[in-house]
Amino acid sequence: MKNRKTRRRLIWIGLGLLTILIRWIAGFYPQTVESLYSRGLYQGVRWIFDHTLTITPIPLLYVLFVLLVIWLVWAIVRFFRNKQPFGKKLLNSLFSLLAFAGGFIFFFTWLWGFNYARVPIEQQLNFQPEPLELQEIKTKFNEYTILLDSLRENIPNADTVALSEDFLPENLENTMRDLLTETLTDLNYPSTGRVRGRLIYPKGTLIRNNASGIYIPFIAEGNIDGGLYHLSMPFTMAHEMAHGYGHGDEGTCNFLAYLACRRSPNPYIRYAGTYSYWRYLRGALFRLDNDTYLQLEAQLPTGIRKDLEALKHSWTLYPQAFPKLRDWLYDRFLKSQGIPEGTLSYSKVIMMIEAYDDKRQQ
Repeated sequence: MKNRKTRRRLIWIGLGLLTILIRWIAGFYPQTVESLYSRGLYQGVRWIFDHTLTITPIPLLYVLFVLLVIWLVWAIVRFFRNKQPFGKKLLNSLFSLLAFAGGFIFFFTWLWGFNYARVPIEQQLNFQPEPLELQEIKTKFNEYTILLDSLRENIPNADTVALSEDFLPENLENTMRDLLTETLTDLNYPSTGRVRGRLIYPKGTLIRNNASGIYIPFIAEGNIDGGLYHLSMPFTMAHEMAHGYGHGDEGTCNFLAYLACRRSPNPYIRYAGTYSYWRYLRGALFRLDNDTYLQLEAQLPTGIRKDLEALKHSWTLYPQAFPKLRDWLYDRFLKSQGIPEGTLSYSKVIMMIEAYDDKRQQ
């Protein structure tokens, strides 16, 4: 019995190490990953999930959490009930953790993680993102402020107070999935399956951990915090769904989310998506020239300023615990997956959108 258990643990450790090796080699062959995995094997994985587990009426994140708690309690009880010497018990526990880590790496990578090594979207669409100079950032910020004001005026019954969540479509999940799959099809990307975008409660569960949404490969669902401010909902839901359709890079998912939002016939979704993109421009200008940003913010149209104030207030409702630690860990994770910008890849959307739009206008 013990030998069988030892063999199982060794197998999982071996599978984890082998997967790390294959993933490292795959990083040198993005075109092979693109054709064999992202547009091949992963499409089968996606279809299986979308016709089995993800049809459940409740978010699978809850189920995963309960299973992890049960496993943890069982492991702790087993540890203390074991009559072996403490040192031997500790070694066995470490051995089990290594096996668990091996299994985690194996399933994470084969169920989704190889998508980090696929051909970057800018190469496939043949446009070249370039850093914007400060003056370009200022110009784009002003242009998108004018665009935002225009989009807001087209929302029926909108006035100069902050927009309420009543403007959200009743079935936002289906709406954003349809917009995203149309976008992917136009860009010649597969959109197999029916990726979910589940709202997670209690409100603030993810936000308190410095995340508005998360995609978990083991359950193949996008999860969005139920307490997320409504103006951020459409963009964030499309972003997490884009992960589910096989895109790992955060900048790419932001890029796809914005394109999905701006093609919507619903004026509120167009405004909300553009607002999310405008906030990236706002953040870039804030970092590069804070004085200029503060001057421009004071001149914002009333409706946009009220929406921004309401958004800022929503951040105070769910204080974050150890945000710098979370950012540091996720930054290191992204870099280990071949995303050299780390968490800065979120802001890469500015370069991507401007380069993509410039190419389309040529």
